[in-house]
Order: sequence, then structure tokens, then C-alpha cells
Amino acid sequence: MVLSLVILPVGLGLKDTSNTNLINKKPPFLSIFLSLTFFFFFFTPFISLAENVVDELQTKINQYTQKIIELGQAKKTLKNEISYIESQIYLTALQITQTENSIDVLKRDIAELSLKISQLDITLNQLSRAFIIQTTQSYKLQKTLSPLIAFVSGDFNQFLKQQKYLTVVQKNSQDTLVNMETVRTNYDLQKQRKAQKQAELETLQAKLDQQKLQLASQKQSKNHLLEVTQNDETSYQNLKKEAERELSSLLAAKFVGKRQVAKGEALGMMGNTGYSFGDHLHFGLYQLSESDLNSWSYRNDIDPMPYINSHQWPMNEPIRITQSRGQTQYSYLYSDRFHHGIDMVSTNKTITAINEGMAYFFRNPASSLGNHIKLFHPDGYMTLYLHMQ
Repeated sequence: MVLSLVILPVGLGLKDTSNTNLINKKPPFLSIFLSLTFFFFFFTPFISLAENVVDELQTKINQYTQKIIELGQAKKTLKNEISYIESQIYLTALQITQTENSIDVLKRDIAELSLKISQLDITLNQLSRAFIIQTTQSYKLQKTLSPLIAFVSGDFNQFLKQQKYLTVVQKNSQDTLVNMETVRTNYDLQKQRKAQKQAELETLQAKLDQQKLQLASQKQSKNHLLEVTQNDETSYQNLKKEAERELSSLLAAKFVGKRQVAKGEALGMMGNTGYSFGDHLHFGLYQLSESDLNSWSYRNDIDPMPYINSHQWPMNEPIRITQSRGQTQYSYLYSDRFHHGIDMVSTNKTITAINEGMAYFFRNPASSLGNHIKLFHPDGYMTLYLHMQ
């Protein structure tokens, strides 16, 4: 309603060239002002209410974020772990609501911008037609006006009236041209804003999908924790010790040699991890050069999937991923509640290099859990192959 009032065309109505009132017609700025005043006065309470809801939601998010930090620093008991996961679930649910609200706002903004763009397009067309009419009027008047004819006929008063009328037409033509440029600039600006908001909407939709996956994973993690521990503290502590033993075995492994390997070359066989979850290959990706080997840290991994997709998988099909990177149903087992790298299994247990490079071989005499290869590639990345025979 407001938009249609705001963008009323300027300087239209030139059907009758003798009617200077129509040519001088100006937009009803007072009615526009009153309409805008009504809009802001009427809708301000609702806008304030919406802002209060947003603020309340953000306050809850901040509270649960702080609670998760405190629980993360608390002693790792089964009770605390369940509280930690439940707080994560509630926080993610709040974040989903926040994202959905933002998506709703963006959708409304895009709809309003679409309407405004449509109205501006109509106005621009109207102004263009008016300008053409005014330009034609001016041209015809200039051809008919002649001081010499007025002198011969002696009708100078008529000549002065026509001259004044021509000045009015030319002035309105200039005003229309200015209005056209203003509307065109506004039209382009609104289209840019709409494109930006559509890009924001796509980003938020992807974020929402990720949040929903995260919520499902957190719920699965809680169910799995209760299932495998039977709500028993001793069972939980034993599982946690297994995870700690895996990392300790990795860190205790000793370097036994290195050699250059080609892409697709066999590195070894998938071994026994000692875990109740069964044998698997743990694969990780790090942005690390060979000269920086001593600065390697297990937790400094990055998402390996883009690198795998641009090269090849470290095992042959059929491959099944048993645990992805990030927060998973087993995340409660790890000290930082985050699974670094991805776990996979294949009926063909052969492990191959996904890219060429220098392979460093490590073995742990006390446990096969730590047997692994760090493979440094020419592009500055290192791939980790853990749990090998």
C-alpha cells in the first residue's frame, strides 16, 4: 500500500496540449508524507515486539553457550556428559529458530523489494512515455512560434502566451528527465539489494540444513551414549579410556623410515584398532609441509573431503564411512568432543596413497593402534593414515 503511494509518477497527463494545469501537475507529497507517517506510527509497536523476541532468543543462546563452556571444563563424568549433550541439543534448537526467523525476515524483504521493483518499473515506463510526449510537444511548439509572423500579424500577445506555454513544456520535460534518472537509479539499487538478500537467503538455507544435521547428530550421540553405557558411570569411563588409549598409541609411535610413493600406490593394510567399533582406517588431512613435521598436532586437521574428491579415495570400493569429521554420535569419547578426520572401512583392506609424496612410516611396538603413515604432498598438504597392520 505504502509503496504504491511513494512512487506515484511525476508530470503525466499531457493528452490535451492546451491544458497547462495538467502539464504543471505535481505529485501529492503531502498525502505521501501522511501515508508514511501512518505506516511508521502503526507498525512501530509490532517492530519493537519483534525486536524483543529476537533479543530474548539471543539472550538464551548466550546463556547456553556459556553453560556449554562451563560443562566442557567440568570433570568428565557420565552425568556431566549427558548435561553437556542436552545443552548442545537445546542450543542448536535455539540456533535453528534464530536462523528460521532470519530466513522469514529475508523472504519478506525480498517480496517487498520485488513489489517495489515492479512498481518502479511501471513508473519508469510512465515517465518515459511522458518525456516522449513532452519532447514532441516542445518540438511542435518551436516550429509554430515565429516572431516575424507575430510582427506581420500584429498579434504579439498570442505570441507571448505561446512562448510562455513553450517554456512550461520545456521545464516539465527537464523535470521529467530528472525524475527518470532518479527512478532508474532507485530501480537499479533495489535490484542490487534484492540480489544481495537472495544470496544471503541461500547462505542461511545452507546454514539451516547444516544445523538440522547437527541437531540430529547430537540427539543420536545422546541416545548412543545411553545405549552403550546403560547409564552406568563405569562403562562410560572405560569407553573414554579406550579413546584416550588410541590417541596415546598414535603419539607414542616411532618413526621407522620414509620413501617416495606414487599416487594410488599401496601403503599397507587396514589393521585392528582394538576398539569395540571394529577395524577401520582413520584418514586425516593437514596443511603441513615435510619440514614442519615436528609441529604436527592431531587436532589441527582440516576437512579432508574436498581434497579426496579432487584426488582419490584411500581405499577401494565399496567404501563405507563409519564416522565423519566433527560432532558425531561418538564425539563424547574425545577430550574436545570433536572427531578429527574420517573413519572408513572397505571389504578390500588395502590402503593407497591418494596423491604422490614422501611417506613417513611410524610404528608402536606396544600397540598396533598407533601404526600409521604421514604422507607429505608437493602441494603443502599432509595426509594421515591411522590404524594399519
